[in-house]
Amino acid sequence: MRHPGLQAVNLISDPIHGYIELTRRLDRQPTAGLGLPPEESAEDDLLDTAWLQRLRRISQLQSARWVFPTAEHSRFTHGLGVMHEAGLWGRHLYPSLRSALETVEPGGRPPSEGLVVETLRMAGLLHDVGHGPFAHFFDEHLLADFRAPADPRRPAGKQLTHEDLGQLIIVRELGGLIGGLRRAPGPVPERDAFAPGEAIDPRWVSFLIAKPALADPAMPRWLRWLQPLFSGVFTVDNLDYVRRDAYMTGVAVGPVDVERLRRYSFVSERGLTLYEPGLGALEMFLTARLFMYRTVYLHRTVRAIDLDLAEVFRPSIRAIFGAASPADLLDAYADLDEYALLHQAARWARGEAISDDARPGDGRVPTEVGDGWRHILLRHPRWRAEAELRLEYEPGGRPEAAIAGLGVPEPGRVAIDLAEVDARPPDATATDLLLAVAGRDGRPAAPLSESLARLPAFALIARRYRRS
Repeated sequence: MRHPGLQAVNLISDPIHGYIELTRRLDRQPTAGLGLPPEESAEDDLLDTAWLQRLRRISQLQSARWVFPTAEHSRFTHGLGVMHEAGLWGRHLYPSLRSALETVEPGGRPPSEGLVVETLRMAGLLHDVGHGPFAHFFDEHLLADFRAPADPRRPAGKQLTHEDLGQLIIVRELGGLIGGLRRAPGPVPERDAFAPGEAIDPRWVSFLIAKPALADPAMPRWLRWLQPLFSGVFTVDNLDYVRRDAYMTGVAVGPVDVERLRRYSFVSERGLTLYEPGLGALEMFLTARLFMYRTVYLHRTVRAIDLDLAEVFRPSIRAIFGAASPADLLDAYADLDEYALLHQAARWARGEAISDDARPGDGRVPTEVGDGWRHILLRHPRWRAEAELRLEYEPGGRPEAAIAGLGVPEPGRVAIDLAEVDARPPDATATDLLLAVAGRDGRPAAPLSESLARLPAFALIARRYRRS
């Protein structure tokens, strides 16, 4: 017979993290026998929902997989990796988090380790749950047409993003399962189980995944201190995707010493803090992230395919989903994935369901949309790069004259593509608030913004494309 403790956790093999643990829901009798509290749900219940399984059908690298043939991984596998990474950080940071809380909130009741770890794991697992087909491309070329739901914690008029949709899904669709969790994975009930009366508030998870990061003093202090793990100088998200995307594309990024970065991090009264000897690991990671942008995400052929995709994307989504905001039709949005889109795209590319009188939701598109999909699906982009500039600059110093030397766009013939990435956080004040630095031997340390000044604030690849 299997040891009862092994019934509580499944193992998932992963090429980046080795084994990822996933909690399994137990009946009352084995739960009590293991010293665990009764639970209404476990992580595998969330994994088996339509919302999580849908992420299997959302690619991690959008159009880049047509350039890097082995990059066929999904947002689902990435989410598992971020969940695992978030749990590792929660385990490591908990002792210092508890100590810092006892200093600033004497007499307060600190959260249990299990609650902290599992809250972070859920935010990691669900941070991309709102993504649509072609992920960030969907945000830029469709969701940006709509307004985000009103939220008093941010300015009015914000454009809708996948994080906004994810917040709705977490609270409205998955809140019951999240609230029924009672433990993090692990073999030590006294450490892994939530304390009596504890439960994860789905709004905590929604708060953690919000972009831009929300300022909300109503959230528990410990949650606000850990918020930079999802929207800081580095995140559990990019600590996974840089390594995962490099592995799956076959691109060598050089060493990424995530463990050193984690070991030298702790929570102080200033929030998330990095001990000075860990700065080299942080700079190494940010350099690897920049390299991935320049080499993979902003590859010249990837961007050429994106130019074709930009012409067909909006009418294609509206043909199969309609013209409404996904925030108003979450049930229908659950069925909108890349499988659904690409199945229809293949039909349009063959000349089926083509009409110059297409209407939103009728499944038909104009002739030029079908032609565009034929070029995309056969990897024959109609745009060719004929000039390129690689530029680095600080805030306010964008080299407009150099960019202007590429010429001016001509609709349908010449496109000026400006692909920009923030190599390090450009706002010095925000950077220093997101991650404090503790000096060696109690000595003051230079602010993080100064320590990272060797990296450019922005890196830009500017290209002129001509349509063939």
